[in-house]
Amino acid sequence: MQSESIPLPRDAKSEDGLSLDAIEHLALANNPAIKQASAASARAGGIRTQVGLKPNPLLGFNGAQVGDDGTDQYSIFVEQTFVRGNKLAWNRRVIGHDVNAMNWMIETQRERILTDVRLAFYGVLAAQKRLELSNEFRTVAEKGVSISEAQMKAAVGTKPDVLQSEIQLNEVDLAIQQAEYDYLAAWNELVALVGIPNLARTSLVGTLEAADVVRNEENEYDRIVAISPSLAAAQARVCRAKANLQRQRVQPVPNVTAQLGVGHDLATDHEFANVILSVPVPVHNKNQGNIRAAYAEYCAATQNVDRIRLSIRRDLARVMREYQVAEVSVRQYEQNILPKAKEVLDLIAEAREVGEFDFLRVLTARRAYFDANIKYVEALGQLAQANAKMDGLLLTGGLADAVYYERDDGLRSQALSGQ
Repeated sequence: MQSESIPLPRDAKSEDGLSLDAIEHLALANNPAIKQASAASARAGGIRTQVGLKPNPLLGFNGAQVGDDGTDQYSIFVEQTFVRGNKLAWNRRVIGHDVNAMNWMIETQRERILTDVRLAFYGVLAAQKRLELSNEFRTVAEKGVSISEAQMKAAVGTKPDVLQSEIQLNEVDLAIQQAEYDYLAAWNELVALVGIPNLARTSLVGTLEAADVVRNEENEYDRIVAISPSLAAAQARVCRAKANLQRQRVQPVPNVTAQLGVGHDLATDHEFANVILSVPVPVHNKNQGNIRAAYAEYCAATQNVDRIRLSIRRDLARVMREYQVAEVSVRQYEQNILPKAKEVLDLIAEAREVGEFDFLRVLTARRAYFDANIKYVEALGQLAQANAKMDGLLLTGGLADAVYYERDDGLRSQALSGQ
């Protein structure tokens, strides 16, 4: 699918490149994991319809004493099984909870994809910014080589100054290459998540500036637990297991099979009717095994909810650490490190002009300022990604977690069986 055939939201794309809104729009429209989850939900909906269908009537013909002249009896009959115990309604109630769970899994998959896209987007944005800084610093480093060479020719500089400035330029070139590789890898990851691997490379429009948001671990936990679609899906499975337990308890209620037939007796030349009623007697099979299995399934489903709650708390602890480390790093660089590094660079450059410092001190200060800016961008990227994980309810791995619905219409077969 070509990207130009996909409509983008208004104002999502500018002349400068793609925004996060545009990337998210493309991902939701093209990512196969969401379509797969939707197909699983549709399958569950079809099975919900099937398990509640009544059995078809049976129409038949009966011939008795055929070939015995004058005593033949011929009749036609209709047979119908009446499902008792409200089993078919319980079937649909059980699978209805499966449909609910599948719908929550669609939302889970959607959040996973969006979180992955945001993580990759900020990865690309950080690499893009590092590349810009490296290219800007290369201009400065290149100018430094020219200055050192000119000073050596004027006998006010030395060969080591030239070599040191050239080394710094080589290191910047290496940083540019590394940033380009990082950018390419992050871009390829992003377009794979979007579902358009051949999407042409373009710049991204966005910012890594830290949002003025204070995160509290307990508040974040309460918020995630309250709206987590994966937890809601697990709770729907608890409802499903509880409904299935009740469904299995009504299984021993016997169905009634009724047969009505009318025919003609050649021996008497009279019409006759037959009525047959049959009911299985639950003496040996009272569905006791399935009831125990359903109760075990219910216990497992409730434990799964507790497990997910604990996993949310564990994952949140890890992400909160990432957030706190990145947040304090960003603040330190903004408030202390970057201003001081810039001031040192300016002071040394001024002192160098009047001969107070050698050229090596200038190179060292320049490199320190460059490294501080690169690390600041990395910290901004890490902070943006930690925020994205919490905003995405800690749900990641959109392409790794396929959603299937593997149940069948076995409940209907069980409902029609009296054995």
